[in-house]
Amino acid sequence: MAEIQRYKNEAVVELGEIEGDLELENCRSVRPAEGNEIIVTGRVSVKGETYFEGSLKAHSLDAKARDTITIDGDLTVETAAENRRGGLEITGSATAESIRAGSSLRIGKDLTCTSASGGGSVKVVGNAKGRKVSAGGSVVISGDVEVERVSAGGSVKIEGRSNVDEFSAGGSGKAHDGKIVKVNVGGSFKSSGAIEIEEIDVGGSIKVGPDSKVHSIDVGGTFSSEGDLNFVDIDVGGSVHIGGAGNGRTIDVGGKVVTDGPLTLSGDMEVGGKAEIGGDFKCEAKIKIGGKIMVDGRIDTYRIIVGGLIDAKYVKADGFRIGRRSEVTCPVEAREILVRERARTGSLYGDEIRIEERSRVGSIYGREVYIERDSVVEGKTLYTEKLDAESGVEFREEPQKVDKLPPPDEI
Repeated sequence: MAEIQRYKNEAVVELGEIEGDLELENCRSVRPAEGNEIIVTGRVSVKGETYFEGSLKAHSLDAKARDTITIDGDLTVETAAENRRGGLEITGSATAESIRAGSSLRIGKDLTCTSASGGGSVKVVGNAKGRKVSAGGSVVISGDVEVERVSAGGSVKIEGRSNVDEFSAGGSGKAHDGKIVKVNVGGSFKSSGAIEIEEIDVGGSIKVGPDSKVHSIDVGGTFSSEGDLNFVDIDVGGSVHIGGAGNGRTIDVGGKVVTDGPLTLSGDMEVGGKAEIGGDFKCEAKIKIGGKIMVDGRIDTYRIIVGGLIDAKYVKADGFRIGRRSEVTCPVEAREILVRERARTGSLYGDEIRIEERSRVGSIYGREVYIERDSVVEGKTLYTEKLDAESGVEFREEPQKVDKLPPPDEI
């Protein structure tokens, strides 16, 4: 049976290496008899606030103190170290299977464990490596993090490089760079460097650093990147701002999309409000804009549907539709073109062109053209097969049937 050494109500306890268990009750300070390390081969049991004047190495640490247990050095235990009621502070590094504090847990250097938790807060000044780090209030890690899960009821902040499977916070989250598989934050999330995230679900706002890569983005409020962004899917209730070029699959935004550089999508873009693209916009599927789209370049897409304004240098699509009372400031080239009533457009070049009543267009180049009443064609009208014009249509130049339309780039 292991020997037990007991100390009670001692101001200072001086210890050599102990073979067996150690029990301390209301002992203010514990110091090594030699060197700077206290070694206990068994369990260390502590009642009351205690200060260890050096590193502690033991099989386990079991404390019951409403105040903080302090270890002025490193903590190394084979199994668990915990203070169920109060805090636990290690000024050096901590290594254990699990470390738990009822209130705050503070590690002055590196943390290596399977699980670390604090009822209030967890702070690691160095690096953290393990399976899980969690706190009821906040988690702050100043160094690099390599854990499966980091979570807090309030906030999580990682100042070094992240290698995390799951990042979860009820309030806010901050990271620098690295890789996170899944981010789940109730309020806001921000990364200051280039970060790669597989899936991000945030109730409020997201901001990521330049050259970040985010696969799936689901945000109730706003999303922004400080530079170029690679992504797969963006689903945002409010607004999106990409501070450079954007390259991804789909964008679905309730409010506004702004990119400071060109945008390339392999899937759809649907925006309830407006879109502002700072370069060419290439979309292999469908663009649907409730309000207006302004592009500092060309729009190349399969199909585009816009309720308000299209302001670009050129639009090329398979299918094109502009809403009633809307405006297009540039030439449009598409196989199927529909201009709703009272709209205003530039030149139209297509296979099948339909212009609804009281619209005003530039020139028309088409195979089959149908123009409803009281519309105005301000330029040329060239067609190869069929032209139907209702009463009141005004042609500023006489329509011409031709065998072949001129190439679009020669118009």
